[in-house]
Amino acid sequence: MTSSTAVVELGFAEPPESPLLAKNFPNKIGGKPLYTPEDYPPEAFHRTIYVFCCKDGSCHEISWEKSFKVFRSQLPKNNPYWQENESDKKFLPAKQCTVCGLLGSKMCGKCNTVNYCSKEHQVHHWTLGQHKIHCNTTSKPPASLQTIAEHDNHCRKLVLFPEFEALVPVGDEVYENTEVDVDKSFLKFQKRIEQYPDQILRYNRLEYGCEKNAEPLWVSNIGKPTVKDIPSCPYCGQERTFEFQILSTLLNYLEIDHLQRGSLDWGTLLVYSCKVNCHVENMYYINEILWRQDFSEEGVKGLK
Repeated sequence: MTSSTAVVELGFAEPPESPLLAKNFPNKIGGKPLYTPEDYPPEAFHRTIYVFCCKDGSCHEISWEKSFKVFRSQLPKNNPYWQENESDKKFLPAKQCTVCGLLGSKMCGKCNTVNYCSKEHQVHHWTLGQHKIHCNTTSKPPASLQTIAEHDNHCRKLVLFPEFEALVPVGDEVYENTEVDVDKSFLKFQKRIEQYPDQILRYNRLEYGCEKNAEPLWVSNIGKPTVKDIPSCPYCGQERTFEFQILSTLLNYLEIDHLQRGSLDWGTLLVYSCKVNCHVENMYYINEILWRQDFSEEGVKGLK
């Protein structure tokens, strides 16, 4: 008799103890993006999945499909950007937009020290970030630089989520026993979550060579994706399989006002990625698929 116990890694959110640096390959939530290692193929030795989300809940009401973006980025062990035993090497900082952290190809024409991804964010920083006051102030005393940093942080809070580190406790990884014999998806979800109510992420990537793909923890009997909803990888033609899911408990850390009309909300976010981690030459960020499943009214009523 085969065991029905599945191994799922659980992720939790904690304020970072030290600045999160790209060279350390952290798991993070919110803040600026930093640029899930796997053993196969060799091209995926350094591997990261990025999930981007619009902060405006009204956009999700119009089309949640267009409000999320998922990208897979990977590098082989030997690459021109990162080598072993180079943890202390000093890297030139990337030209990032000072507002959102994306590629900043535009620069302030006055001070030539601040980068932006778009004209919109340049105007945003010029006004709300008060860069128009502090432009050309690199020679000012430390007190003035502190004021600049405070204004910059205020500006970023309007477009970025607060920053946390997503953790699986080191040396004592949290796994769960998933032997729960219930019929309704929502009740099953509740019974699983109550074991570790602070979990925000469930990682259940398939093992290579396994015939049966990993199954997410559904929050409802309805709203499950069909085969057409999860298309095969457009680059290699292989199947996309479930990798991890983000729970609605994350919303508590993102300072979402649930009483506000049009606030951001979801039941669970399911991320599907290429089964073979295909490598595409000269393509550094590969699109993957996200599916949003909401709680059903029937399931929520079952709690009352």
